[in-house]
Amino acid sequence: MKIDNRIERGLAELEERIKTEDISKAAQNTREWAGADVIISRTIREDLKRWAERDRHVISFQKTAPRRRLVITEHAKELSWLFLKLQKIFSGRIDYASKYDFYGSLAQAALDCLEESKGKADQKTLLLRVLDAAKKFEALQK
Repeated sequence: MKIDNRIERGLAELEERIKTEDISKAAQNTREWAGADVIISRTIREDLKRWAERDRHVISFQKTAPRRRLVITEHAKELSWLFLKLQKIFSGRIDYASKYDFYGSLAQAALDCLEESKGKADQKTLLLRVLDAAKKFEALQK
């Protein structure tokens, strides 16, 4: 597959922003992410628990194991902000089927980071870990 310099530039610019800017301020008006079998929320609610547990056997065209991912973090707005930025960067690369692999891998990176830190991952570490997952996804597309 052809190298997409636009994506590489976008990822580099996003990494610089995460490292140098106050993402909480940038994300203050961001709604929590929900889409492609991923929900990001600051708090766990009963309806979210039911959603995550319902239809545990998800059938899709994913290359990875299909499953729903619920990411609960105090950094939900910032993580949602990152998902939206990555959505824009990867527009044209992600389609109706690959979105489940893409966003699922991002959510799984967040879940792994939160699990390793026992839920105490700082915002920058969490966002950079998810950004790394996006870079890996892009590398696999080449």
